[in-house]
Amino acid sequence: MDREIDISIRRGRVRRRVVVGLLVAGSLVATVLLAAEWLRPSVHRSRVRFATVERGGFEATVQASGTVVPASERVLSSPAEVRVERVLRRPGERVEAGEPILELDTGDIELRLDAIDDRLQKNSSERTQKTVQHEDRVAALRSQIQIQELDLEIVRYKLDQSRRLFAEGLVSEEGFKQAEVEVRRAEIQLIRSQEEVVSVERGYVAELQRMQLDADLLVKDRREIERQLELATTRSPVDGVLTWVADEVGSTIATGSVLARIADLRSFRVEATVSDAYAPRLKIGQLVRIGFAGQTLDATLSSILPTIESGVLSFEVALENADHSALRHNLRVDAIVVTDSSSDTLVAPRGPYIQRGGLEHKVFVVRGDRAYRTEVRFGRSGHDFYEVLSGLEEGDSIIVSDMRSSLHARELRVK
Repeated sequence: MDREIDISIRRGRVRRRVVVGLLVAGSLVATVLLAAEWLRPSVHRSRVRFATVERGGFEATVQASGTVVPASERVLSSPAEVRVERVLRRPGERVEAGEPILELDTGDIELRLDAIDDRLQKNSSERTQKTVQHEDRVAALRSQIQIQELDLEIVRYKLDQSRRLFAEGLVSEEGFKQAEVEVRRAEIQLIRSQEEVVSVERGYVAELQRMQLDADLLVKDRREIERQLELATTRSPVDGVLTWVADEVGSTIATGSVLARIADLRSFRVEATVSDAYAPRLKIGQLVRIGFAGQTLDATLSSILPTIESGVLSFEVALENADHSALRHNLRVDAIVVTDSSSDTLVAPRGPYIQRGGLEHKVFVVRGDRAYRTEVRFGRSGHDFYEVLSGLEEGDSIIVSDMRSSLHARELRVK
């Protein structure tokens, strides 16, 4: 016959079952919590980069790529119609000042120079001949004047005699009047001869001046032809790089046409390109920082090309130190255009945590051992920083590495 179990025993068994159940339930809860914690997305501090949100000065920039090119280009033009006989230098080659680039047929220029020399020689001969003729003419006139002066003395003497004889009644009045007429005629002839000498002298001086003017014009023409002949040697006026040359042997180059172009390597500028999406932000006169080989040079945006090709906008940059020793032709550089600046601005460092355009982005803000996904609104972008409009505060620590694979998580463990 079964006996009834003591109540204390039954209570002990119940307590054991409750304790065991609680222990099992606690273990299950702990296991679930540990599993949830273990399965929570996480990042290792050693594998990501962190940065701090700061407040301070900010520069909005547009980053473009550029190429260093010579600041100016010298053009050699044909001084006359010439023919290319030989090409001495090709485009892309460096040339030194005074170095010949082309050999041209200068026969026509030399013929013109010879013709000028002949005309100058003729002018000189004519002036010499004119001087001799003038001297002979003046000498003859002066001799004539001397004779006329003697004739005047004679007729004056005869007039004095006639006057005395007429007073004594020994000569008729007609004879006396005739003597007076002879004196007057001699005086007139002498005056005419003297005036003729003056006229001849004036005419000679005027003719010499005209001939000298002709000679001066011929000399001027000769100098111009000599200059054309010198230019026809097509020597480079500066040290530089030949960018273009009339390299078709036998071709005729018209007067004023380009023979060659030489880029001057004594100073440089930058030609830069950027997406046309930035066109509204670019303005002439903006500060530009040119970066290359660890160096930075200040510059100014000098011109914006009006045409856009394949979505690319081109502009030119004038360097403040255009003759910097490190500058080289065709050197690739970064052109950072400062489009705006401000002070006391909340900024976050640039980094791959922002992978697309627009203003709204998801950023992980680190607090302790957790990183919380936060909606952040950014404004202008600079070379080193983004302007923060909302979502972050000064002193916030953020992850600036590429976090696209974790953007689905609201929270990350930071190990």
